[in-house]
Amino acid sequence: MTLAAVATTLALAFVLFLYAVGLRIAHVLHKRNTRRLRNRWWPVLGRAAMESGESLEEILPRRRPFSRVKLLREWCRFRGHLRGNFGGTFDQLAEVLGLINVARRLLKKASTHNKLLAIQALGFLRDQSSWNSIQALITHRNISISVTAATSLIHIDADRAIPLIIPLISERTTWPRTQIGRMLGLAGPKAVTVPLCLAIENAQADRAVRLLQFYESASMNDVDSLVAKILLTRSDPALCAAALKAVRGHLPGPTIARLAKHHAWFVRMQAANVLGRFGRREDYRILEPLLSDDEWWVRYRAAQAIVKLPFLGPNALRKLCNRQSDRYARDILRQALAESGLS
Repeated sequence: MTLAAVATTLALAFVLFLYAVGLRIAHVLHKRNTRRLRNRWWPVLGRAAMESGESLEEILPRRRPFSRVKLLREWCRFRGHLRGNFGGTFDQLAEVLGLINVARRLLKKASTHNKLLAIQALGFLRDQSSWNSIQALITHRNISISVTAATSLIHIDADRAIPLIIPLISERTTWPRTQIGRMLGLAGPKAVTVPLCLAIENAQADRAVRLLQFYESASMNDVDSLVAKILLTRSDPALCAAALKAVRGHLPGPTIARLAKHHAWFVRMQAANVLGRFGRREDYRILEPLLSDDEWWVRYRAAQAIVKLPFLGPNALRKLCNRQSDRYARDILRQALAESGLS
């Protein structure tokens, strides 16, 4: 290697070293500034959230040089720890400090980081004037932006937002299920039930299956009525299985008996699960034949359901096991009894 090459290599190594040191210093300074900001402002935010009757002049520190963008970030982080709708002094604080105007400006920035901060803040502040700008972002190709925008609209006006968001839930399969569940939970059953049930009823089977994953966000009685209708009028196996998972009340006997003989094994398995939750005496005659089903999972769920029946004690279950002529039925019942500690 020539002397020039060695010098070049050493120079590049020195530059990289300086770059790494610079990054480290910047990180340490950022953490120190953030800590100072929190030490000064989180007690203020806490007092504002408590709405103890204090005026803003009593809450605000006398000297308050700060970066409004950084303070907006801390305001959102603090608000994210709170539950329920907070207004009054807490929101007034954001307005007095000019944070709502900062958020409106950041919403127009190209930076994803700034845009996400703005969307979240404007949602927390229920800023109606930003509705159209945020609504335009729920179809953004960036998943984080679109989901945050949808959540923000729910904060602003859940009744108005949910009819816009539910169709996207069935279309945008990249939206994380946990975040969708949080969105719908934030909106509440009153806002979610009718739009969700209508969307499921009118959707194609694959989209209806996806929407049915969020049945817990809707009213139980409405979901049970919808499920009963689906099981009577729709034939897609995946949709029938998803509908059975959503059952929280009772299904008519003829409906569940028909599904226990469905040609798709996973529908029969879900039927057995439902019967186990019902615990009705008349369902026993539907469950016992499933102990001899060709599919192991159907036999297993049927055995678990039978063991849970409240009117069958340990002795009755052992007698039931011994009288089974099918070897597979006996084996699966013994397994279920052993798992329940009844063998």
